[in-house]
Amino acid sequence: MTVGVELGKDPAFPDVIDDAARALRRSRAPVWLVFVAKFGYVARGLLYLIVGGLALLRALGLGGATADSHDALIHLLGSPAGTATLWLLAAGLIGYAVWRLCQAILDVDRRGAGWRAAGLRAGFFVSALSHTGLAIFAAYLASHPFHSGGDAGQSAKAFAATALGWPGGPWWIIAGGCGVAAAGVAHLLASLGRRYSDRFVVSPAAHRWLAPICKFGLVSRGLTLILVGALLAWAGLTHDPSEAGGLREVLQHLARQRFGMVLLGTMGCGLMAFGLYSVFEGWFRRVDGPPMTKPT
Repeated sequence: MTVGVELGKDPAFPDVIDDAARALRRSRAPVWLVFVAKFGYVARGLLYLIVGGLALLRALGLGGATADSHDALIHLLGSPAGTATLWLLAAGLIGYAVWRLCQAILDVDRRGAGWRAAGLRAGFFVSALSHTGLAIFAAYLASHPFHSGGDAGQSAKAFAATALGWPGGPWWIIAGGCGVAAAGVAHLLASLGRRYSDRFVVSPAAHRWLAPICKFGLVSRGLTLILVGALLAWAGLTHDPSEAGGLREVLQHLARQRFGMVLLGTMGCGLMAFGLYSVFEGWFRRVDGPPMTKPT
């Protein structure tokens, strides 16, 4: 009597081979890339913690402000060791931009080449550009502490005003708004399951307390992106660039609604949760290198 299953005849055996092959093709990231990615996630997280904290303080009547990432950097100027912190953030944001480029071009997250993957990787590329701009702004503030520079809301208005002069300009603006809103929807969808943490290296017990914070943060960030996209699309529909805006304008709009301070405080907590989620990514996320070529 034969005990067990003969090698190669177990119906699950091909799956085992496929899993092993995928593991072998997952190359380890170089140490510098791991450091750059994790440092970048923490830098992004700090920005959102400041933005959310300022909104919460405003809602509680304890000062604060409706701010965006640029405002958060400006706020650091008045803090102890503000210049040094800005230089560190500039370095971290450049690192995050490099990581996003690796996700977009080298496909270190193994997204593939389908339409959905192409959209995600295009989003990574845009994120790399935007965080490069933030890093440059942080470095500028650190080296010119008496000049506050611009803000994301004015950048959105400037883009809308410029794009209106292009052939089919309003449609480009609407498309840009839809793209931003689509990124927001992606955040909402990511919060529904466990995909947001599929690269976290944590125990089940740790995941149980991480999950509510991560989900709340993703939902909040997703809603702000949808609203920013809606403002941009509305600017295209009305041919009025002054209707466009960034995160600051979204928070100001919430504050003007009925129960506005409740909405603002809730969103402030949510953006702080997204900041914590980003810090968790810096601490727990597995960072892979570029995929190895599949053997033929």
